[in-house]
Amino acid sequence: MKNVDQLVSLAKALASEVERLKAEIPDHGRNQSINFYDEVERYEINLLKKALNECGGNQSKAAKLLHLKLTTLNAKLKHYGLNPVRSRPSPRQNTRSI
Repeated sequence: MKNVDQLVSLAKALASEVERLKAEIPDHGRNQSINFYDEVERYEINLLKKALNECGGNQSKAAKLLHLKLTTLNAKLKHYGLNPVRSRPSPRQNTRSI
């Protein structure tokens, strides 16, 4: 139930953000076109970022929160160039006995 509450909270935050962005778009009385795919992409990127932030960067938890498979989340992160840079392990020292 906690995941559902978190998802609802994220959806409300995104809806609020959409309304804020709508208010920023200047209306010059012209019929402005909206690119559906650009809008969906922007929404999806924001949702992915918010889920990762909500889960402290834990991709497994973010995938569960969004009801996605981890592989799907990873593919979306890669597609949008959102893959976090993972820290590289320090090189192992040679510990062989002589």
